[in-house]
Amino acid sequence: MKKILNAFIILISFVWLVGCDSNNAIFDKYMVNGEDFLIGNLDSFKYYGGDQRAKLVVWARDFRATNLKVSRADTNIIYNFLLSPTNRKDSMVYYINSLKEGTNVLAMKTWNADSTVHSIPMGFTVTSWGNRYKSFLKNRMVMRNNFNLFTGVFTITWSTSNVIEPTFGKYALGHEIKYTNTEGVEVLVRDLYTNLVAPTITTPLLKYPTSGGSYSYRMLYLPATTSIDTFRTAYTTITAP
Repeated sequence: MKKILNAFIILISFVWLVGCDSNNAIFDKYMVNGEDFLIGNLDSFKYYGGDQRAKLVVWARDFRATNLKVSRADTNIIYNFLLSPTNRKDSMVYYINSLKEGTNVLAMKTWNADSTVHSIPMGFTVTSWGNRYKSFLKNRMVMRNNFNLFTGVFTITWSTSNVIEPTFGKYALGHEIKYTNTEGVEVLVRDLYTNLVAPTITTPLLKYPTSGGSYSYRMLYLPATTSIDTFRTAYTTITAP
């Protein structure tokens, strides 16, 4: 009986050793070039679209990660950003330029100094706007211009309706006016509408020339509340009075 028990123990040990060798063989093919140590990934990130670009805000605490590389799915472009070598408590801000208008599919990895080891990829999509969006933007209508000789104030009276861009149904945020005053100084007046549906009806221009004067104006739009860029129409120039 004792011989049978010993034989059984030997058999079980042999099966266990063979099993271990088989398991090791499964992983050996992945270890040909040594163990693959990964760099720490971003702890968190945020992104915001803009005028054919995006703003990327990242947090990365692993000091082994020295670079952040961002790639686009539709091109071979690689954006390479240097991570802060000293401060990893605060966020780091980068701008991804030359994006296409519309949806951009992006992936990013952190890399070590000699670009031999990287993190697990992280992906995201961001929307940017460009010339096509700008082509839909319109200027607000000027109803009349009035020069008050007693006060010396030139007043622009606008249409009571705000302008709506048709792509997203967004109201104009406001307008900008530039003109040269009686002292020969170019003045820029920016008027942001507090009520987008019923915006400012009149805009006064101080020290406006009593004759031979002109002004140019354009509208301001924001396609999304998170957009990092404000979009502007082309200037319309009016000679008055």
